[in-house]
Amino acid sequence: MGRTAAQFSELQSLVQQCFLDRDKDDGWEWTFDTQNGFTVKKLSQIIDGVIFGRENNNVESLRNRLVPKKIEVFIWRARRGRIPVRVELDKRGIDLHSLRCPVCDGDIETVEHILFTCNFAKEVWLKVLKWWGYGSSIFGYEDIFLGTFGSSAFDNKRKIWQAVCWIVCYLSQGALKTETETRKACQVGVVAQARGQPPVTNQTPLYPSIPSLLMEIQSLSFDWISRRHKKHKMDWHSWFNNP
Repeated sequence: MGRTAAQFSELQSLVQQCFLDRDKDDGWEWTFDTQNGFTVKKLSQIIDGVIFGRENNNVESLRNRLVPKKIEVFIWRARRGRIPVRVELDKRGIDLHSLRCPVCDGDIETVEHILFTCNFAKEVWLKVLKWWGYGSSIFGYEDIFLGTFGSSAFDNKRKIWQAVCWIVCYLSQGALKTETETRKACQVGVVAQARGQPPVTNQTPLYPSIPSLLMEIQSLSFDWISRRHKKHKMDWHSWFNNP
């Protein structure tokens, strides 16, 4: 009865603050925007502000409407170390046999590593930079997130280039995840074969196809950006050859 009595007392205090006007009919009121009333767009903006507006380690929240919401959420998580890489899992008390990258085994698996410095990620970025005619030099990962390279050649297309960079990060991370799962399946097959059992076969190659991934990046980025960029008319052949 103690909790019930406390809740009843709280309810009474809330009701006492209500004043009813008998000359007006009952109705709903949208207190967030009393002038324009309720709209789904306004509600979406409020929700986005709560989700993306929270700061963590003084990291600025980034927005780009040329990509789907899931890409924005992924970048938001990546810049705050909230992708389940081995280093972050270890910080949360999950016991792992190794913190090294399961794909290249060249370094500790961090967010920066899987997105930029893993051998696979490096090859992908070299292909993307060549596609955009920007040579073979890759910049700091924060510049990738911001889409800024200090060059006036990209000023008028900065948002488009930023969107492409985010899509590269999202799809590359997904390819590495698939590669890790494939390697685990192949390891199970080796163990099974050593025990005299039929090996587990998997037709997926051990190393993801970079040309196939690049094609996916080009096609999805064109589809997503062209649908959202109303002021910039995009042609597939121009996009594929020299965006």
